[in-house]
Amino acid sequence: MNLSPLPLAVFVVDAAGVLKSWNKACEQLAGYTAADIRGMTIDRIIAFDEPAGGKPRMAARVDAENVGTVICADGRRLPVRVMVAPQSFDPDQSGTYSVIVVPRAGQLPPRYALIQDLPVDDLIEALPCVFYVIDQSGHLLLWNRQLEEALEMDTEDLPTTNVKFFFDEKDRAMIVEKILRAFEDGSSHHEAELVGKHGKRTAFLFQCSRTSLGNLPCVFGTGLDITARKHAEQGLLVRERAIYSSLNAIVITLCDGNEHRIEYVNPAFEQITGYTLADIKGRNPRFMGLDGCDLDERARIRAALGRKEGVRSVLRNVRKNGEIFWNDLRIDPVVNLDGEVTHFVGVISDITEARHYERRLHHLAHHDPLTGLANRTLLQERLHHAIEHATRHQTVGALAFLDLDNFKHINDNFGHEAGDAVLREIAGRLRENMREDDTVARVGGDEFVLLICDQPDIERIADLLERIRRSVTQPVVAAGQEIVPGTSIGVSLFPNDGDNPDKIMRAADSAMYHAKTMGKNNCQFYSSELNQIVHEHLLLEASLGRAIREHELVLGYQPKVDLRTGKVVGAEALVRWQHPVDGTISPERFIPVAEETGLIVPLGEWVIDEACGALKAMDALAVDDFVISVNLSARQLRQRQFADRLAATLARHGINPGKLELEVTESQLMDRPEEAMEVLAQLKALGVRLSIDDFGTGYSSLSHLQKFPVDFIKIDRSFLRDVPHDGHLVITRAIIALGHNLKLKVIAEGVETREQLTFLRDHDCDQMQGYYFSPALSQQTLQEMVSRDARLPD
Repeated sequence: MNLSPLPLAVFVVDAAGVLKSWNKACEQLAGYTAADIRGMTIDRIIAFDEPAGGKPRMAARVDAENVGTVICADGRRLPVRVMVAPQSFDPDQSGTYSVIVVPRAGQLPPRYALIQDLPVDDLIEALPCVFYVIDQSGHLLLWNRQLEEALEMDTEDLPTTNVKFFFDEKDRAMIVEKILRAFEDGSSHHEAELVGKHGKRTAFLFQCSRTSLGNLPCVFGTGLDITARKHAEQGLLVRERAIYSSLNAIVITLCDGNEHRIEYVNPAFEQITGYTLADIKGRNPRFMGLDGCDLDERARIRAALGRKEGVRSVLRNVRKNGEIFWNDLRIDPVVNLDGEVTHFVGVISDITEARHYERRLHHLAHHDPLTGLANRTLLQERLHHAIEHATRHQTVGALAFLDLDNFKHINDNFGHEAGDAVLREIAGRLRENMREDDTVARVGGDEFVLLICDQPDIERIADLLERIRRSVTQPVVAAGQEIVPGTSIGVSLFPNDGDNPDKIMRAADSAMYHAKTMGKNNCQFYSSELNQIVHEHLLLEASLGRAIREHELVLGYQPKVDLRTGKVVGAEALVRWQHPVDGTISPERFIPVAEETGLIVPLGEWVIDEACGALKAMDALAVDDFVISVNLSARQLRQRQFADRLAATLARHGINPGKLELEVTESQLMDRPEEAMEVLAQLKALGVRLSIDDFGTGYSSLSHLQKFPVDFIKIDRSFLRDVPHDGHLVITRAIIALGHNLKLKVIAEGVETREQLTFLRDHDCDQMQGYYFSPALSQQTLQEMVSRDARLPD
């Protein structure tokens, strides 16, 4: 039997209940004509069981469960349910309401009774999709909560916005066209993204159909969230593109019983093998195999495919042009939704070139490319066997670490090509002095290792290493220059100093490190006492970094006195380390460590900052013409933009640059005189004072000395230790005279006796510092001394 349309009557009324429009079902349900209905109020047609309450009668029934009776034209009374909804979505009918009338059970056949009792609003809200009704102006009349969530909008905002604005600007023309097509053709469908108020984007498949509410044409429809499908499609596209663009050859085969027929190959496969898909589609890939070769591997592949398992193999195949190539092949099964293996994917990497160079790579893996010597890997292998041999046969072997002294200086001054030439020459000399059975290795930039086996005694080893040291230190001609290298050698013996390569190498490294601390260009053997020294040195290095961070360093200030007036005119800042466990650590211990590790740079910056703070405190006491001097290291002097950072520090403390004196040693200046001159000129331009420390202990060129923009020279304390010694008297007098002739002031340090003071005054030395007047003082004690104008006694 055919189902007639459900008599769903819809009225549109104003706030007072006056009927504005209705559908045909209203006339059929109540039996009135359009002429009868026009002008009636809703109460004339529907008798509600419950009064409207205190609100305007229609507003009070919105969202309420309304029941009543339709008063038909012929006097019949028909029980109905009534739903009232505002029509605020229509700007032309503000303040109007939709009244939907549904007959109650018993008034229609049982099937209709079931339908009419369905909770339509609950069904719409429970739909697994968005639901909407749109009028011809493009505004929403009805929707469910899923649409609100997708658009991130409140109920009151939805009807006031044209639906095209729920989509990205590029899709709006298409949206309008699809809605118009539904009005014209009865239906349409499309895919698009809803864009939420806060940027949320959701892809939907929309289905639209034409209908009407009363006399109002509209479109209703659903939107199914297809985000997951879109992501899956995008993933497939990406993977398809990845396969297509892969540099590795990819072949996909279809399982056809025991056969595996080619369905797809990517461009890389065509390029590597020379075969196009048209050439080989439907064939089994094994046709490319090289007859008689790799039979075991091919049998293993067939067995894995028979078990529907993945497999990996390296074997040879033949290109279309007949060339043989090595390929690294990986095959993996593809399983469908039912768990069945339907395809296999093979990935081929052409490793022919790698195979051709395998032997050469093996050599490179064990030898240094610059010198051709063994590298660390080969050295450790041979050392392991040598230790086992020495232990088993009770012989003595040695491992010697050679580090070229000042190799960085060679690179910096003569260039890296000259440095490489020196390394190659040294490598040749080491090979010439070693036996064929021994090993010469290069394990670092300028580090060489000698593995010496089967020696009768330690004296023979020592003689060999001394001969090697003398050979290494012979001049090398490179870049048209004669370069004289030096080397520090550390030696460990096996099995005496260890029973494995790691211990032996650490021991030799420690011995070499000790050789450097002993003045370089010498050879040292490992011992337990040496290990303790190196261990303490490493602990000191680790603690020094912490000491700088934890403010364990303090400055002492040794006063400088004018020898003519006896007045304190300045002080030298001397750093001390107050270790929380070991107490005071002298600079002689930790400054060399700071120099080696580079910590001298942050340490030096801290000293300058502290000294500037002390000068600021002196300014607060109204002390004029007081100068604090600070020692500079070679690393500081070579720091880029050192002068700029110093200027910033002076400005931050508000210090007159002329009150800060920077001391550099004679050896620092003469190491790289041209660079030093440039940096000193920058510092002098700032206005700071400059002095040469330890003057007389180096090898200054007078032509260079008179060009350096310095203000003071300091006589090293070694020239004052034995004043009666005529040789020292002559040198000290000459230094004072030289300084004055160069218009420089002369300062003597380390003055400890009355005789030294008298000698300096007699020869017109300008200033002195030393224990005779005062040791280094704290900042507070120095301020008190200067404030009370303490002076050197006559």
